[in-house]
Amino acid sequence: MAPRPFEDEAFGGWLGRLAAKYRISVAQLWASGQIGELPELTCAGWLLFPPVDELVLGRLAALTHVGVDRMVAIQTPAAWLSGRCSLPYCFECLVLNPLDIFSPRWKREWLNPSAPPCEVHDRRLETIPSSTLRTLGNLNAVVSRIGKRHGRRRKRYLNLISTPRSQN
Repeated sequence: MAPRPFEDEAFGGWLGRLAAKYRISVAQLWASGQIGELPELTCAGWLLFPPVDELVLGRLAALTHVGVDRMVAIQTPAAWLSGRCSLPYCFECLVLNPLDIFSPRWKREWLNPSAPPCEVHDRRLETIPSSTLRTLGNLNAVVSRIGKRHGRRRKRYLNLISTPRSQN
């Protein structure tokens, strides 16, 4: 059974999660489902997925058993599509999904060009370069890349706090 989209999830994020379930890329998922031609993507790739028409959504609904109305609700508004150097995210919200701890999710609100700071963790959002996103095939690959980055940052931080300061 195909994973259901979360209420606050981005359409591209859901496609990325769906592709990850089958261990393929979003492009491979789109082609294998015979949904139609993959829409022209922005510089951020499939994560900033453009809105698709109801015919395409109907084909996708038949394959995933997810209602068209549900998919319409999570699509990226056309006004949010732009050539951006990076996309914002909250690491904790990405990897610690309270609705399903085994399913990371890319929140739709992060795709808003004027995305506010994370309301859950009360901090500004981090970013991942669009050039990096274009090279990653599905959401697991994105989470893995971001996780490695956070692991290195955490390790540097732990080294800083555990290293005694030299006294002058």
